[in-house]
Amino acid sequence: MRILFISQLFDPEYSIKGLALMQRLVAEGHQVEVLTTFPNYPTGKVFDGYSVKFRQVDDCSGVRVIRLWSHISHSKSKLSRAWSYLSFTLMALFASLFSQKPDVVYAYHPQSTTGLIGLLMKLFRGVPFITDVQDLWPDALIATGMRKDSMLLRGIGHWCALVYKHASQIVVLSEGFRQALINRGVPAQKIHLVYNWCPEEQRIAAVLEQSANSSQGDGAASFVYAGNLGSAQALTTMIKALGSFDKNKLTFTLIGGGVEKEQLKRFVAEAGYNNIFFSDYVPATQIFDVLSTADVLVIHLKDDDLFRITIPSKTQSSMAMGKPILMAVGGEANQLLVKAKGGEGAEPEDQQSIQQAAVRLLAIRQTWPELGHNARIFYQQRLSMDVNYRKLLTVLAGATK
Repeated sequence: MRILFISQLFDPEYSIKGLALMQRLVAEGHQVEVLTTFPNYPTGKVFDGYSVKFRQVDDCSGVRVIRLWSHISHSKSKLSRAWSYLSFTLMALFASLFSQKPDVVYAYHPQSTTGLIGLLMKLFRGVPFITDVQDLWPDALIATGMRKDSMLLRGIGHWCALVYKHASQIVVLSEGFRQALINRGVPAQKIHLVYNWCPEEQRIAAVLEQSANSSQGDGAASFVYAGNLGSAQALTTMIKALGSFDKNKLTFTLIGGGVEKEQLKRFVAEAGYNNIFFSDYVPATQIFDVLSTADVLVIHLKDDDLFRITIPSKTQSSMAMGKPILMAVGGEANQLLVKAKGGEGAEPEDQQSIQQAAVRLLAIRQTWPELGHNARIFYQQRLSMDVNYRKLLTVLAGATK
C-alpha cells in the first residue's frame, strides 16, 4: 500500500504518530511518503540543524520525508498562528495534488486543515482518506476562549462535518470523542478508537533500565509537570494547590515552554511560593532522563466538557515511565488512571481536590513503586504502540476497500 501521511507536526518534534510508526509501516512492506514542515514546536523556533527552505527531501530508513516551507509561529497572535496552519496546508495541498498517486491519504495534524487536502485528493484524484481526530473542533476553540456564537466557529463546525462525511475512515483517541461524533450524525461504523501511545517507548525502556525507578526516600517529594504551559493546561490552580505545601515535604517543578509561562512565573513570584520551580523546554530525546528523577508526574487540563472526554498525551508517556501520577483532568483520563491503579485523581481547576489528592499520595509514599508498576503494566497492555498499531492496520485496510 502506498500511504501519503500529512502532518504539520513530525519528528524530531514530539509527534505521537511520527517516524517510528512510518518506519514500522515501511518494514512491513508499505510505501510511505510524509508531507510536513520544518520542526519548531513548541518553542516557535526552528530546531538546531534545520533551516527553513522552500522544499527539502530526506530519506529516513525508507520513509520519504518532504519538508515544506510554512510560516513559523508560536505566539499569542491568532492571525499569526492561523497563517502558520494555512500556509502549511496550501503548500502540502499543492505537493499532494502533483505527487505520485497514493492508495490512501492519512490526514493527521492539524486534523481540520489537513482534512482539506484529504477532501480534495478524494475529489480530484479519487484517493480515499483517513482523518485522525486529535482535537475535537470547534469544541477545542471554545475551550480556549473563542465565543460560542462566533460566525467563524459555526463555519469551522460545518467544515469539520464535511470532512467527517467524506472521510473513508475516522480515527479518534478516546471513547468520548467517538460518542461525540456519533451524536453529530457520523456513522459509527467508520469511527475507530485507536489510543495514542508514547512514541519514545524504546527510550523510556532504556532509561528505566538505568534508573532505580523509586522514590527519593524521606526528603521532599518531587512532583513534576512536563509539557506545554498554555491556557488549555490552566496550571495556576495546580500551582496554588501544590504551592500550599511545605518545601520540605513537596516541591513542584514545571518543565517546558508556552504562551502562559511568563505569566505563571510572575504569579509564583508575587504569591511568594518557595517550593515551585520552572525549567526550560527539554527536547524529547532528553526529557525522560529528567522525568526518571521525579517521584510523581502531574497532569492537568482546564475544567471543560471537551477535556473530560479527551486523553492528554502525557497520560501515555507518564504511565510508560512507571511513575505514580497525580491526574487532574477529569472524565475519561481520570477513569483510565483508576483502572490502572496508578496514582490519584483530582478534579481539574479544583484547588481543594488537588491538595487532597497530593495529601493522599504523600500518605502512601511506600506504595509509589507499586503504583508506578501498575501504571506501566496498564500502558503496555492497553496503550502501547504494539497494541494500537494493529488497530491502525485495520483502519488502513478498511479505507482502501
